[in-house]
Amino acid sequence: MKAPRVVIVGGGPAGMVLAYQLVSNGVPVRVLERHPDFEREFRGELLQASVVEALERAGLFSVLRERGLALPDIERRMYVGMRRQVRVPGPRERGAVVSQPGMLALLHELCGRYPHYQLDFGTTVLDAIQEDGRVVAMKTRHDGVEGRVDGDLFIVCNGRNSHLRKSCGLETEEFETTADALWLRFDLSAAPETLPESLQVHMFGKGLVVVFQPSTNHRLHLAYSEPGDLNRLRKDLPELRKRLLPTVPEALRPHVERQLDEKTDWQVLKILVDRVRRWHAPGVLFLGDAAHTMSPSGGQGLNLAIRDTFVAANRLLDAIQAESPLDEAVFQAIQQERQPEIDRVQAGQTRAGQMVLKPLGVLHVMFTLLGAVMKLAGKKMQGAGGVPAVEPRYFTPLAR
Repeated sequence: MKAPRVVIVGGGPAGMVLAYQLVSNGVPVRVLERHPDFEREFRGELLQASVVEALERAGLFSVLRERGLALPDIERRMYVGMRRQVRVPGPRERGAVVSQPGMLALLHELCGRYPHYQLDFGTTVLDAIQEDGRVVAMKTRHDGVEGRVDGDLFIVCNGRNSHLRKSCGLETEEFETTADALWLRFDLSAAPETLPESLQVHMFGKGLVVVFQPSTNHRLHLAYSEPGDLNRLRKDLPELRKRLLPTVPEALRPHVERQLDEKTDWQVLKILVDRVRRWHAPGVLFLGDAAHTMSPSGGQGLNLAIRDTFVAANRLLDAIQAESPLDEAVFQAIQQERQPEIDRVQAGQTRAGQMVLKPLGVLHVMFTLLGAVMKLAGKKMQGAGGVPAVEPRYFTPLAR
C-alpha cells in the first residue's frame, strides 16, 4: 500500500514534531508555513519533564544542549507578592527551557535527510478546498501568487484561532480567561548571573501577574498581565515603568529599567482558552492550539500540542502499517485519547484565571489554607494532577 501524502499546515512545534515522526517512518510530508523562517514572534519555551524525556530518548535534547539551545532543570515557582513562595497540588516537576526557533530548525534539518519531506516557507494557507464533503487540497498564496496544494490527509497545526476551523465546519466553545499579557524580552548577556534559575510567577492580586523566564543566549522573557488596554500601556512608557518596575525582583530591576524603552522587544498576547468540539472533518485533523487554545498559565500549550502529536503519530502510523483507512474512526480515537487531559488543563486554567483576580490579601489567605490542606493530605494530594503518560512509539532515535 502506498503511503498517504500528508500536508501539515503550520511549521510550529506541533507541526514539526509531527512531521519528524511521520517522515522518519516513511510517510511523505509537506509542511506549509506562512512565516519566511523560524524566527518569529514570542512563543512558548518551557518544556515539561515528560516531553524533555521523549526528546532525550530520541537524542534530540542532547543536540539542543550542545548547540546552546536548551536550559535544563528549570522549575516553575509561584509566588504571592514578591517573596512568598507557594505550592499548588501536584508533583514538583523540573523541565527545560528550549529555544523554539532552534528546536524547529533542528527538526527541519533532521526531516531534510529524507527525500519525501518538503517545507514551504512564506506560504499562507487561505482556505480548505473540499470536494464531495471532504478536504482534498489547501488554497495557498506564495509571493503574491495563489496556488493549490493537494494531499491525502491534512493536519492543521497553525495555532490559536485558526481560520480553517470555520471553513472545515468545526464549532468552537470558549471559556472565561484572564487579562491579556504584555511580553517583553531583555538582553542580560552583560550580567548573566542575574538571570533567574527558575521560571517565576508572581501574583499581586486583582489580576496583576508577572512572569520571569530565563531563556537561551542570556535573554530574560517577562510577561506582564493585568486588566486593561495593554497596547495603550505599552505606548505610555512612563506609566509602564511606574507599574512594571515595582514588580521586578531587585537583582533584575536595574537591567530591566535600563533597557525598558521604545526599542524593547515586545508583543501583546491576547489570552484565549477555547476548543473545537470535534477535532476533525473528512480529510482533515486539527491538533495543538488549532484544536484547543490554551492560556500561557503553567506553560501548558506547547507541551499539550507536542503530546497531541505523539498520540496522532501513534494512531496514524498504526493505521498506515495495518493498511487501514485514515478516516473518522482514527481521528476520533486520537481526540478521545487526548480529550481528558485537555479538559482537565482547561478547567484548571479557568479556575486559575478566576483566582488571580482576588485581592492580594485574599490570595495570601487562600494559599495558607491550601498549604494546610496539602500538609494534612500528604503525598496523596501533592502527587495529584500528574500528566498522563503518552509514549511516542514512532519518535525515531537520532542517528548521528
